[in-house]
Amino acid sequence: MAGEALPGPLPLAWGIVAGLAGLGGILALYRVLAAGTMSVGSPLVGVMGAGLPAAAGLLLGDAVSPLDLVGVVCGLAAVAAVSWTRAGQGREELWRALPLVVAAGIGFAGFYLAIDQAARAGGETWWPLVAARTGSVLGAAIVVVRLRPAGRPTGRWPLLIAIGLGDLAGNAFFVMANAQGALSVAAVLSSLYPVATIVLARLVLGERLRRAQALGVVLALVGVALIAA
Repeated sequence: MAGEALPGPLPLAWGIVAGLAGLGGILALYRVLAAGTMSVGSPLVGVMGAGLPAAAGLLLGDAVSPLDLVGVVCGLAAVAAVSWTRAGQGREELWRALPLVVAAGIGFAGFYLAIDQAARAGGETWWPLVAARTGSVLGAAIVVVRLRPAGRPTGRWPLLIAIGLGDLAGNAFFVMANAQGALSVAAVLSSLYPVATIVLARLVLGERLRRAQALGVVLALVGVALIAA
């Protein structure tokens, strides 16, 4: 693993915990999407997934500058802004899916926190990620065996493999970012994906941005610029 020695059992254990937490977050998020609350539920999951690790990082003594702290606040506000909906617009469905939203947010936050703990315990960079992926694959296998879903994803294996590789790449980039800086900063920047989704929807699909969404995009750009300064 890029010259890294195999760490002790504690970092690997934290990696497995991260993988299981991330798997739980993904399963809950897919249930949120299936409930038809994608446009609102997904950004709220992002807020929780970023906010909890950011708060924990600051409590653990992350060395962040005032500009970084303002950037983190802007990032959280950006994700919150893109999740804002007008009264009655999908809110009834959201309330029904709220337990799943909370579960997904806690799952993603748990992944960030456990990976950070693995690094703090001496796991360096890549071995905790290998342990996390091992834990998530084993956990997914257990879920499949227990639930025994009907049918087979015929013709969808290339898409499923692409999704898995994309998720793995995202996790790897977070691990690298967390190794280079503070957990609070890395978690918030990693949770800006709802903003990127909205920008792509505007550029590729031609969807119009609501005022709150446009504000969220601006806040995201400001937050990234402050953190990078």
